[in-house]
Amino acid sequence: MASSIPDRPEGARPIPGPKPYPVIGNLLDMPAGRTMQQLLVLSKQYGPMFVLHASDGPRYIASGLEMIDDLCDDSRFVKYVGAGQRELRKFQESAGLFTADSDDPLWKSAHEILLPAFSQRAIRAYVPMMVDIAEQLLLKWERLNPGEAVDVTADMTRLTLDTIALCGFGYRFNSFYRDTQHPFVDAMMGALSESQARQRIPPALTKLRPGADRKLHADMGYMQDTVQKILDERRASGDPGEDLLGHMLVGTDKDGKPLPDHNIVSQCITFLIAGHETTSGLLSFAISYLLKAPEVVARAQAEVDEVLGTDLSVAPTAPQIGKLTYVTQILEETLRLWPTAPAFTRQPLEDTTVGGYEFRAGTPIVAASLVLHRNTDVWGADAWDFNPDHFDPARRGDRPPNAYKPFGSGVRACIGRQFALQEAILVLAMVLQRFDFVDYADYQLKIKESLTIKPDGLSIQVRPRPGRTHGAISTAPAATPVEEPTAAAPAPVVGNRHGTPLLVLFGSNLGAAEDLATRIARDGTDRGWATTVAPLDDRVGAVRMGEASPSRADLPTDGAVVVVTASYNGMPPDNAAGFCDWLRGDTASAAGVR
Repeated sequence: MASSIPDRPEGARPIPGPKPYPVIGNLLDMPAGRTMQQLLVLSKQYGPMFVLHASDGPRYIASGLEMIDDLCDDSRFVKYVGAGQRELRKFQESAGLFTADSDDPLWKSAHEILLPAFSQRAIRAYVPMMVDIAEQLLLKWERLNPGEAVDVTADMTRLTLDTIALCGFGYRFNSFYRDTQHPFVDAMMGALSESQARQRIPPALTKLRPGADRKLHADMGYMQDTVQKILDERRASGDPGEDLLGHMLVGTDKDGKPLPDHNIVSQCITFLIAGHETTSGLLSFAISYLLKAPEVVARAQAEVDEVLGTDLSVAPTAPQIGKLTYVTQILEETLRLWPTAPAFTRQPLEDTTVGGYEFRAGTPIVAASLVLHRNTDVWGADAWDFNPDHFDPARRGDRPPNAYKPFGSGVRACIGRQFALQEAILVLAMVLQRFDFVDYADYQLKIKESLTIKPDGLSIQVRPRPGRTHGAISTAPAATPVEEPTAAAPAPVVGNRHGTPLLVLFGSNLGAAEDLATRIARDGTDRGWATTVAPLDDRVGAVRMGEASPSRADLPTDGAVVVVTASYNGMPPDNAAGFCDWLRGDTASAAGVR
């Protein structure tokens, strides 16, 4: 970080790291194409905090749990936008969620407007479109001749790009019907490659590469023009739709302000880039591990057959995806070993310490999730091994809160992480339902680094599983039908019977937690309780009286109190903020509350 103010106070505890060379610093210690993998090597040598020197200043790398606990404290730290992200936004009139600074007013507006598009209700509604694209992948693999190889990473990239385009903007790249990549993909990959390359080049040298600069301008211009055309066509249709684009076209923030077109374009490009790169890497890494773990494949296929059945003409549903617990464990374990966004960068709001090391305000500090996730104190002696049982439900309660950070942290964590996980669970389950993997080339994992990380050269063969049907009567066990939950109706009044009070409080911006609270209250009434439903803030006395800091909660000591609340990247819902402030303070007035 180029600055006249030092990053650390004079006399501060020294931070270890490799010796820098004049001018180039530690450039040789971080070889191109292996930057993230090298963090694993250097952390073993220098420990959970070390420093690297670049042409524009030091890079502090933290991976110890105590340090990550500090960096994830939103009262002290905020996201720092890295050099590669800054390069991408130079060519846009405004920044997308991924590349914006936290004090950018448009980031706050876009975040508020887009949250409903990533609610539980919205995510479940994307399932049919996700199935649509997944079926295209599966059809391609089914039509391969025996012995033909599959380029897994390339196909997963096609799948995830087409999925985010269809679910987000109603646009079809039709990647599985092309011999070559869509020009948008070429432009996107070119822009990503150049923006990453510029992180390693001193700013003065960038001006000596006019050809690369012209190409980056052209690539970004093509992406912007393509997205603007999609936006114009949607607006001209008169139907904004209910997808990401629809929310941005008609949505307003809490102050009633809409997003300007240039920011909508930036958000669309951000989602297309971030939404396809990370998920395609996750699916590819998962398959690379399953190639070497037949016992894991057998267990996963048994679960898939039980939940989805063997009739391939029946499309999976959102409730079924929620029942695929072991498939989910496979993907969570994959993200532990190779988080496709392997690090995130934070900066202190004021002078502070990280794991006992002193830093000045504004100093960028990299939280290396890739290293953090291999901490043997947390994950055990097999922390470097692929073992989905690391995420066995019985073990989750023992894991420290910040030991697993594949999606960033706090309010700037990935807004689309549930979208990505639902897509990955669905696709992996459908692949396991239909195919066995054949490791014909004895694949050995090799990493390709760009904006994210992916397996390089992952080539496999697939073999159709026996006992699959397409609408015919099957002797195999059928999947247990799962009913779609409906919106909760008001609790019926059936008389109080025993009449014990039941207070159900909720915190909810998008309706899911409120629906669940209403359902609990309805069930309570059916069982003879005297039920009341209310937002959490309605029971904080000081808030009701207009005081600045809530001092007490109006909670009964007779009967029971149930709290149902969402958390938006670590922040409370709008109707629970006062209650959350009260929880942080004196909770003595809750004595005797059950």
